[in-house]
Amino acid sequence: MFFLAALIMLRQLVTEGYFSCITEDAYTFTSWAWQFVEALKEGILYPRWLSLNSWSYGSATFIFYSPLAYYIVAFFNVFTGSIITAMNITKFMALFISGAGIFFLVREFYPKKIALLTSSLYIVFPYNIFQFYFVGTFASTVSIIWFSPIILFTYRYTRDRNYKYIFYTGLCYAGLILTHLINAYMFTFVLAAFTIYISIARKENNLSFSFLFIITIGFLLSSAYIIPIIFEKQFVMLNSLISHDYNYSYYFLFPDMTYMFPQGSLWPVYYETMLFFFVFLFFLIFISLTCMVRISQMKILWRSLSMEYFFLIIALWSLFLLLGISKFIWEYIPFFKYIQFPYRWLNITTFAVVFLSAVIFYTQDHYNQMKNRCSLFIVLFFLICLILDYRYITTAHIFTETSLIPIKHMHWNYEQPIWVNQEKIDKGEDVAQGVEIKKGKGIAETMAWKSAERVIQIEALTTVTLRIRTFYFPGWKAYVNSKKTEIKTEYGTGAMIISVPEGKHTLLIRFEDTPVRYYAKLVSIVTLFILVVLYAFTRKSDKKSNP
Repeated sequence: MFFLAALIMLRQLVTEGYFSCITEDAYTFTSWAWQFVEALKEGILYPRWLSLNSWSYGSATFIFYSPLAYYIVAFFNVFTGSIITAMNITKFMALFISGAGIFFLVREFYPKKIALLTSSLYIVFPYNIFQFYFVGTFASTVSIIWFSPIILFTYRYTRDRNYKYIFYTGLCYAGLILTHLINAYMFTFVLAAFTIYISIARKENNLSFSFLFIITIGFLLSSAYIIPIIFEKQFVMLNSLISHDYNYSYYFLFPDMTYMFPQGSLWPVYYETMLFFFVFLFFLIFISLTCMVRISQMKILWRSLSMEYFFLIIALWSLFLLLGISKFIWEYIPFFKYIQFPYRWLNITTFAVVFLSAVIFYTQDHYNQMKNRCSLFIVLFFLICLILDYRYITTAHIFTETSLIPIKHMHWNYEQPIWVNQEKIDKGEDVAQGVEIKKGKGIAETMAWKSAERVIQIEALTTVTLRIRTFYFPGWKAYVNSKKTEIKTEYGTGAMIISVPEGKHTLLIRFEDTPVRYYAKLVSIVTLFILVVLYAFTRKSDKKSNP
């Protein structure tokens, strides 16, 4: 599986560039990764502020975006010295680990041979490769590593009633939240459905409560990230995420609304590709269903069939959400609109359909063993996948490292504070002009301008009012000669305004944790400590009961 993933991702591993068909994505995610790593080098353990965004006014990007994928990039950057190469290695590892996860999940229900075929299919599955090379956002492609272990450990808990599996699932669910929040939100419905399904299948109502334990553990572990979102989303323009340009109803497969977009927009260009994947996935669902019927008549693999029926429901449900007739669901379920693009559910569909394919492989293998022949169907199926992969890999657009570094970045308005009027912002990006004396006489010299810290030396002949080219956001604190001073906000631009008295002074401006961020991190640390203690206790109990 490792070498298969390496083969599929070889072009990314040997090319100094970032693969994406979307210019904004290529510039944005590489810029975020570079700024995140630079902040870590400055000693900031959890970078939240990216100072080069929004025409160098900065933005609280990693208050609202999950950071884990960028920590992984920072790890690989230590060995490669290249942000772009580190991002490509991270994506390669995500593809390999997600395949390995499918192997262990399928291995619970099928022979090892079938698990290996199924996991190999996940690695070469055309939609996954289309995501990794064309339209998948960086953190979203990384987040698929968590799907399999969440279901696997939940299942093991329902089977063995060992609480360590609840801890494992909660940890993986927290990992999913910390990698990609939207995918975590969508997969929460899958997890809830799974616990309910198992409870009904086994007629044990108490099993459904495991969902609450898992969600609670995941929420507490990821509190350092998730709690500040809840309390600080009021300060940014999140409603832009569901504005006219991102209206989810325009992205349904049926009815076709591509005429609503300007020519050359992403959705009209790739609409037929998404439609092909819809049909392709539905065809595999149909084949899987016929194989399930054949197996059920033989009355074998009843435990495997139970899981197949669950994933059949998930696959059909996620495809249903791509159709306009599901609009009532998007309207009435809280936060559903923030998913923005219905085709994001194809990540869930692909995961479910690949698991369903295990029954196809088993059926083919079973009947071919009886007739002592190879499975031509399996060979042809993998060949079709590889041909499609080759097409996507060879035609993928690449943004070379030289075009991305020095970094370029897009200026998303929904990361900007609500008190900012974008039309009034000066669009120059000269950080050297980050400090301006608006009133009074004196000299202000920038001594340091770091990710989350500015140091300014001031010689004021009178009381001066300084304009700092940085958006004010809760957490920014100013100190004149180590004494805290007030920060005001310039009307319209949102820039920080600070008054400094006459004389020589050192002004320190630093982005610090608010009480919400501080206690949220404390909750994550305490939860992790408690889980380690409880895990050690359960391990000790296991050894006593099973010497």
